[in-house]
Amino acid sequence: MKRALIPLFMISIAIFPTTLLPQQKLTATNLPDFLARYDTNFGPLEVVFKDLTNENLPLTDEAGQPLARQPFADRLLALTNLRQSAHQLAANPEDLVLACTVAIRTEILAHDLFDLSQVAYDNDREELANRLSTLQVTMEENKELLADYLLALAAAKQNRLQQLEKEVDELHQKLKEGMKPTGPQAR
Repeated sequence: MKRALIPLFMISIAIFPTTLLPQQKLTATNLPDFLARYDTNFGPLEVVFKDLTNENLPLTDEAGQPLARQPFADRLLALTNLRQSAHQLAANPEDLVLACTVAIRTEILAHDLFDLSQVAYDNDREELANRLSTLQVTMEENKELLADYLLALAAAKQNRLQQLEKEVDELHQKLKEGMKPTGPQAR
């Protein structure tokens, strides 16, 4: 039954892509909607990682060593952490640390999915490799959008910080001028 659901997940990803149109950019306003669509990727990813964790799969790495079950459990945990961070960012789109976390973890996930798809292809597991490859492409697109959002958010925060520093300097200058003795009392 679980295997029958996987093609449905893959079709839904193709029909309802998680990315915006190429000319659109993520903003604090549209980020929560994007992240809601982004969240739809976690179901298929969890299914794949659980399959890889639970099944006796003859996958080997580049050195010909069998892939251990523990790393797949670690991948599930990393996926859960990414999902939680994305939910938190959706609730607080201006949080620079959360934006960094989601962008970096999405990039790591995209790289991991690429590596796993290559291992699956190398081990003649074409269906699995195709599933992983499709998810990897989606994560690559998401990674690019999130990275652009992160840079824009960081630039806005930097500009605001510079503006506040300038205001503080101006207030310090006014304070110094106000404290200088003037007039006949200064002599």
